[in-house]
Amino acid sequence: MHYLALDIETCPLPADGYSAQQQARLAREVHFLRQREPDAHEEALTQRAASLHPLLSWIVCISVQRAVDDPFRPNPPYSYLAPTPDDEGAMLARFWRDVQQFVERGEKICWITFNGKRFDVPFLLARTLHHGLSPVACGLLDDYPYKQYPHCDLFNLFAGINLGLADLCALLHVSSPKEHGDGSLVQHLLETEGIEGVRRYCEADVVATMACFARLLPLLPRDCQPPNS
Repeated sequence: MHYLALDIETCPLPADGYSAQQQARLAREVHFLRQREPDAHEEALTQRAASLHPLLSWIVCISVQRAVDDPFRPNPPYSYLAPTPDDEGAMLARFWRDVQQFVERGEKICWITFNGKRFDVPFLLARTLHHGLSPVACGLLDDYPYKQYPHCDLFNLFAGINLGLADLCALLHVSSPKEHGDGSLVQHLLETEGIEGVRRYCEADVVATMACFARLLPLLPRDCQPPNS
């Protein structure tokens, strides 16, 4: 069994290049967030709204960590990077090419994310299609919320309560990835520390996701289990 944990980080596209459609979408997204957080600063709301919508931002980093049979013993994470919007298309092409090669080996794969079925995967698909690329048909695209194989979204295991990744890490005694930053600060990280700062944060997230999965594996369906378990 190959376990593949995945996480993405996004950053708003330059606002001065927004089309009328993008500006209208941004206004709607900010209005939606304002209803939930009436006291939040306008600039912070605008940045967060843009970061969460694939029409308004690009994928800066995709980090993947792989483990074979034992998620307690994963390989070091690997990241695909797009320091600028112009780099995104080539980055996505490399990512899907590698996924295709992996799928063609015929190995059994369990993809692991945290909130990936609601955010990472739809965002990844949208930006892939934006660049005229074709996503690879694989288990990562399985977004059925009540099935944990071939895509195990840890967020859905606790959908009845408000539990973020940092909360899950605290619950399971896993080092928190938020020591390396916060997803809403990706643009700041990119501006102050460059792409390596974003890579460090994204890889911390994916390492934490794999570590949480390893601790939860005994509770998951048989399809998620390693062979001979």
